[in-house]
This record gives sequence, C-alpha cells and structure tokens, in this order.
Amino acid sequence: MTSFFRPLAALLLAATTAFSAHAQNLPEAIRFGGFGQGFGQPYGLALLAVAQGKGFIAEEFKGAPVKLSFEYLTGTGPAINEAIANDRLDFAQYGSLPNIIGKAGGLPTRIVASYGYTTVFALSRKDLDVKSFKDLKGRKVAVAKGTVLHWALLKALQDSGLTLRDIQLVDLKTADQLAALTAGSVDAAVGSSSLLTLRDKGVGKVFYSSKELGAKASGFGAITVTEGFEKRYPEATQRVANALVKSAHWLSQEANREEAYRIWALSGVPVQAFKDDFDGVALKDVFNPRVDAFLLSQYDDAIEFTKDNKLIRNDIDVAKWAAPAYVETALKAQGLENFWPRRNAIVARH
Repeated sequence: MTSFFRPLAALLLAATTAFSAHAQNLPEAIRFGGFGQGFGQPYGLALLAVAQGKGFIAEEFKGAPVKLSFEYLTGTGPAINEAIANDRLDFAQYGSLPNIIGKAGGLPTRIVASYGYTTVFALSRKDLDVKSFKDLKGRKVAVAKGTVLHWALLKALQDSGLTLRDIQLVDLKTADQLAALTAGSVDAAVGSSSLLTLRDKGVGKVFYSSKELGAKASGFGAITVTEGFEKRYPEATQRVANALVKSAHWLSQEANREEAYRIWALSGVPVQAFKDDFDGVALKDVFNPRVDAFLLSQYDDAIEFTKDNKLIRNDIDVAKWAAPAYVETALKAQGLENFWPRRNAIVARH
C-alpha cells in the first residue's frame, strides 16, 4: 500500500468500526475502574479483577468493536468518585462509604451488582498493649479517609463507646499505612488483608478481624454504572452484568480458589494474605452479586450512620439508586436463579 492510501485506509477502518458499534447500539469504549492497593500495580481485587483476569467481560463483547480499559486507582474510593465526576469511568467497583458520599454529592451512579464483602482487620504495633478498639483511646490510628474502611473504623469506635475525638486519625493509603506502622509513626491501622504482611514480619499484631462475623460486620460496596452510560447503552450494561455474574459463579467453585488468589495477588498483596482472609470461608457466600434486600438495607444503615457523623447532608433514595434487574436477568439467562439466596434485610427498610 502506498503512503497516500495508508491514511485513507485507517480513516475507513475507524469509520467502519464506529459505524459497527453504533449499529449494535454498543459504545466504542467502556472504561472500568476499581480500588487499587497502593503498590503501583495495574491490577485489582474482588469481582472486577476476576471479570477482567478471566476475560469474562471481553467474552461478552467478543466480535464487537468495543475497547475495554481497566484502571485501579491507588486513591481508592475518593479517587474513583473524582474520576466519575471527570467522566473518566463508566463502571466502578468501590466501597459503600465513597459510593454514598459520591451519590449524596450528586454523582449520577446506579448500583448494578454487589462486589462481595471485605474483611476488616485492625492491627497495632507489636510493642503496644492494644487488645480492642477501646485501647485505641489517645492513640494515632491510620486509615484511608473516605473509604469503606473509614466507615468500619467509625462503626467500631461507636460500638466501643468512643468517638473520632478519642483518637488521632491519620489519613494514609494502604502502602503508606504499612510504612508508618513499620516506622512507628502511627500506633494502629484499620484496613484490609494487606495489613497482614506486617503481622507476618513481626511488626504488628492483629487485634480485630471481621472474618468470623461475616458479611454483617464486614466492609461492603458495589459495582456502579453511570446513569448516562446506562441510559445510552442498556444492552452493554446488561452484557457487563452477565460477565459479573459469570465471574461470581466462577469464584464460587472451590476448584478455582487458588487461581483467584493468584489473580488478586497481581495487585501487590501476597497470596498468603488472601489465604488468611478467605480460607475456611465459602467464596460463594462472599461474592453473592445480588442487589437484594440485604445489600440495600446495608446501604440504608450506612447512609443513616454517615448522616449522623455529618459526612453527608443529603438523603439518598436507595430503591431508586439500585438497578437489580441486570443481575437478575443474568442469573435467569445463566440458569442460576436459585444459586444464591435472596438475603433478608438486616434492618427494617424504609
């Protein structure tokens, strides 16, 4: 091909690609975002990481000219809210507190699926006599503000008869928490299983884990879609939900557990941390993708708590926020209607 025709051929290809996507009412690109672990790796955790790593989302768009991109932000929930506000993401996997803060602040999102729940760990320096959250009074406690782990800390303090005024909160991302605890510049941290690396190095000791308490005491969140994307591309939204349900079903098979750990370990968190987090727990129970009464009541409860703690001022209509039909349609199409239970609400819903 001569140099004259190369640009023309490229233009024709681009035009054909755009026309094809338009003809199928599919977008030319879908941008996914999720929480990273702060280790500088372009990989994530939970349901979205499996949907990407196993190619379930790519499979849904196989043969269609749709470009898929995945971004895992080290700034986690607050950074994801900023990315949505700046129109950089279409779908996002992140925790309930930033979900709520974003929605209350006017971000146009809808809840498509649950991404599972996150075990909350609290770890103190090994040389300190800390056995519970009550022992944190007057101490420096690291947590990533605006995340679901921030919410978990506030709840734990409340349950222990303390308030935020009783501790010195230090806002640090995961990797910085590990460095601060190692250096002794903070006394304790509240986070995910990534904190367990310090226990394994003999730097810290775990004084709290929500593992034994299950979903009711753990961090939770959702995979959301922007209202604009959903309205313009309902078929693509359904295809993504199909892929998320396939991912959750794959995760639920015991034979896939070790491979799932290896996929998540690409984020920079050691495999051993996932073993400590999930061994002995049925992943089917953790990764129930349904947007059911249980999940919505968790959001109701978290919204009330967030308002009480003056983190938001506006109320949120959770029923309107939720879009459970996509997952339910996917479950029916894949013959999985009875694979996961429809869980009851943990508190009375409005």
